[in-house]
Amino acid sequence: MFLSELQKNITKTLFNAGIKTNSLDARIILKETFNFDEKELIMNSDILISASKVNEVEKILSRRLKGEPVSKIFRKRDFYDSTFLISDDVLDPRPETELIIDIANKYISENNYKSFIDLGTGSGCIILSILKENKNVKGLGLDISLNAINIAKKNSSRLKLENHAMFLVSDWFSSVKETYDLIISNPPYISSDEIRTLPKDVKNYDPLISLDGGQDGLKCYREIAEDVNRIINKNGRVILEIGCNQAEDVIKIFEINKFKFLNKVLDINGLDRILIFESKKI
Repeated sequence: MFLSELQKNITKTLFNAGIKTNSLDARIILKETFNFDEKELIMNSDILISASKVNEVEKILSRRLKGEPVSKIFRKRDFYDSTFLISDDVLDPRPETELIIDIANKYISENNYKSFIDLGTGSGCIILSILKENKNVKGLGLDISLNAINIAKKNSSRLKLENHAMFLVSDWFSSVKETYDLIISNPPYISSDEIRTLPKDVKNYDPLISLDGGQDGLKCYREIAEDVNRIINKNGRVILEIGCNQAEDVIKIFEINKFKFLNKVLDINGLDRILIFESKKI
């Protein structure tokens, strides 16, 4: 069997199974199996594939058909302009979260911010993507999971940012004593009842603690808003990712806690995705 034929077969199988990312997943499976980049995958389309390699691919395909994301199979995921190690203990980075990086970079540059916190850091994809372009800024990644912190530290070392990023196990801000210019978070925001309706590649493979936002999906925003004033500097900003139809409620939560709503950013699908607030500290 030629590589091109194998790729077509995988893509068709995934498509027939209702997997929307069938073409992308097929390419990832083959690139990882043969250690090819995108160009090499195209250039080697006419090579003959051994039976043992076909069998290896079929085993991986079987896992994908059962719902396991390719990122979890291969334990890594591309985000922004880097590749991050992931595990069962961290949320799989999503493309829509990349909006946070552009916004944070803009504020760091315009306001000469010197420090920021990535709250619920998970794999460290947010803090490390920001530090990669702002190495003169102090970044602190917090997560309640020690296993997540260990993954973030591994990614920090892989990106040679271990001297720029600090990571702590913390229940939100419980371990923080200093103050910071910028607070960033993509907290759990899915309501508890909604978890069971999620696609199986999310509900079965992302950690529940990274998904469940309580009965109304807003529990974590309330907890963050109640303590963030303690550790944010004057004129500091808060950048938050939110779920669908949560903008109005989250804005109210932060305004009650003495923050000024600045802006709302939509994602590529035109949905409310990022909210930005400013501290009212005098």
